[in-house]
Amino acid sequence: MGILAVLASYFLIWPVWRAQFPIEIWFTESWNAFHQDAAAAGLGLYPGADQLIVNNYPPLSFFVVGGLGKLFGDSLFVGRALSIIGLLAIAVEIVLAVRMLAGSLLAGAVGAMWFVAIMAHNATRYVGANDPQIAGQAIMGAALVWFLHRDKAKASPLPPLLLMVLAGFWKHNIIAIPATAILWLCFHDWRSAARPVLISVGAVVLGLGACGAIFGSAFFANLLTARAYSLGHLVSQIGHLQWLALAAVMWGIWAWFDRASYAARFTALHTAVALLSCLTQWLGDGVFGTAAFDLTIALAIGTGAALARIAASPAAVAIGLNRARVAVVVALALRLVLSGRQESAQVLLDPQFRARYAASAEIMATAAASVSRIPGPVYCKLNNLVCRAAGKAFVVDDFKTDQFLATGKATEADIAAMLQSRGITVIESSALLVAAGPQSAILKSP
Repeated sequence: MGILAVLASYFLIWPVWRAQFPIEIWFTESWNAFHQDAAAAGLGLYPGADQLIVNNYPPLSFFVVGGLGKLFGDSLFVGRALSIIGLLAIAVEIVLAVRMLAGSLLAGAVGAMWFVAIMAHNATRYVGANDPQIAGQAIMGAALVWFLHRDKAKASPLPPLLLMVLAGFWKHNIIAIPATAILWLCFHDWRSAARPVLISVGAVVLGLGACGAIFGSAFFANLLTARAYSLGHLVSQIGHLQWLALAAVMWGIWAWFDRASYAARFTALHTAVALLSCLTQWLGDGVFGTAAFDLTIALAIGTGAALARIAASPAAVAIGLNRARVAVVVALALRLVLSGRQESAQVLLDPQFRARYAASAEIMATAAASVSRIPGPVYCKLNNLVCRAAGKAFVVDDFKTDQFLATGKATEADIAAMLQSRGITVIESSALLVAAGPQSAILKSP
């Protein structure tokens, strides 16, 4: 646990340090911030079909983060803080889940530290960024821990199922945990499962109905925005699973030899559902790393359970329990260390690297001041956070225009005509270069 705790702390240095700077880490940051601002100001959250923006997320995160942003100063930084807090909360939830599944806090801590390390190393577009995914996973993770506790106590699963419904209204693509819980209940006693599952489905319907009543038909039109699907997009993303492959193999070997245990059966169901959910979501255009977060959590819990019950593994029989545990941890640590990405070391040791972020923040301010002087609506094509800092309204959503093109609903010429008819000034990178100076290439996070 000490080895992985050091690695987790080390990899967290960069995203935590980077979160202080008003530069765009990933393009969803400005998208979320615009909608959080709208929610906090009581403005329309779901645009009409005639607008060039879309909001295909449920509303809860926008109101919470937007409200906290209004209270503390800026939803951009509130969202980043919640991302880091959510990551640490999930780590605690992994510890508790392993404790209930396999009876070991220490093994759960190993799984939790591996999760924090691999997320801080590989999911840097979301860790410490203004995106609701990780906080939503934390809410869903709390529901999972509650579900396992009540399952072992033979108590009603309804309360944790309702918390899962709430988490779905924070972020709607967190599928693996509620699907696993429902399947687990149905496989064991579908008659007893029927009532809590049906009540939970009713809660989903009630929540959607409430959203429809509050936001009108635009809510459903936005939520069901057309998206292109292709096997090619799945293939383009599937390589990211290499980082989870080692943990999956080690967990899978243990789960096969301990397949009669409660821990192995539950983690097998959870991992299988999470993998299917990930691959299915990756068929959709515009779906990126968040689809794999469910699987990462499932494997962290599975790895912890495997360490707790490693006596069932053939490796433990061959080399002994402690040596087998050490081998697992060393293998996981080496997979993390053997990488060319070492931004945390640059933060600690490279003054020029740190200076680039301060320079980026100054350039952002200069560019925003320049854009603020442009009359009328403005679309900052490569960095919408500049337009937000300039006080401009959100008028063009890259996702909506990209899906117009991908689904054949419009051509490049059609989109250009739409922008012109609305009087929208498009700011390209070359224009930002003139506005902000020769260093504007680092307007985004390095």
